[in-house]
Amino acid sequence: MFGQSFTVARIFGIAIEINPSWLIIVAIISFSFSNNVFPDQYEGWSTATYWAIGITTAALFFVSVLLHELAHALVAKRRGVDVPKITLFIFGGVSHMAEQPRSAREEFYIAAVGPLSSVGIAIICGLVAWVAFGRQEQVEAMFVWLAGINAMLAIFNTLPGFPLDGGRVFRSIVWGRTGSFRKATTVASNVGVVFGYIMIIGGIALALGGFVLNGVWFAFIGWFLSSAARNEAQSLQLESVLSPLTARDIMDRNFATVTPGASLQQVIDRHMVIDGHRAVIVANDDRVLGILTVSDVRKLEPAERANTAAQAAMTPRSDVVTVPAGTPALEVLMLISEKRLNQVPVLEEGRMVGLISRREILDRIQVANKLGFMPGSSVDRRLG
Repeated sequence: MFGQSFTVARIFGIAIEINPSWLIIVAIISFSFSNNVFPDQYEGWSTATYWAIGITTAALFFVSVLLHELAHALVAKRRGVDVPKITLFIFGGVSHMAEQPRSAREEFYIAAVGPLSSVGIAIICGLVAWVAFGRQEQVEAMFVWLAGINAMLAIFNTLPGFPLDGGRVFRSIVWGRTGSFRKATTVASNVGVVFGYIMIIGGIALALGGFVLNGVWFAFIGWFLSSAARNEAQSLQLESVLSPLTARDIMDRNFATVTPGASLQQVIDRHMVIDGHRAVIVANDDRVLGILTVSDVRKLEPAERANTAAQAAMTPRSDVVTVPAGTPALEVLMLISEKRLNQVPVLEEGRMVGLISRREILDRIQVANKLGFMPGSSVDRRLG
């Protein structure tokens, strides 16, 4: 949603990623502190000082956010849940866990440490501000604000709006009481959606009351939270449908194959338009040379397609991402999402046996949803 993130460091084996949207919010916060907050509260500083302190405060705030996420990640790793990366983006940070917590107790500990870490950071910042009081005004100003921001962050994160930390704590409690991860996620997601809508309404009220920027930001956060809560429920649906399956179960065995010399226009007319294939395999006898997709075809002008061979426009096999037939279906979906693929060939003993497309997976989920298919055994986890 917010563009491709890039890795800037590794801490305790965890990749730290920066999303482009993070640069926007850093710039906004830096500008706000440098041109409004500090000039209004502290007179007599030079313009350069206001900017230096404003930018430093914004940077230290995101260091606080990173420490908050590291607290989640380290507790998760200590309890056996791998966290390959942390991403900083416009709304703060997120720790990417390789799997869901395996018990309600694990979920509680991993979620609760976030607000506790923010409280600890707020206390430390408050102590630094107290020591600097009357001695170094700029340091005092920075850490007074950092203490307040982290305290507010702790309070906000304890609210039961899933997927906030408070919402995850709430899910762990429901999970512990019911014994069902699926039911707990459904309840917490519904509460999170409602909480997001309340924030949107509150933001609109603020905007109508004259606090336009605050209102828009409040509503924007509410929209993000409600969307994230819905996405979590959809992820549960994906897991429940796909977890028992492998690539072999969901692949299309009736894929189309064309010779390397076939013209693009022939491929379009015969296979893409009439048969509805969005990708075809280019092969010479039994030897796969590559894959030709709709995206590959669209790179050429219509007038060029009749005189262009499939082999000239295809993605060569060396550049094609493939999966073994026994790969879990969930892993295939994650691969497709992470690498932004539309289809993945399936191999068995080095031979291509099928093709998996993003559309086929989503269609399968949609059918399962309409039929009410939700096998609880595949998503319920043990109590902790």
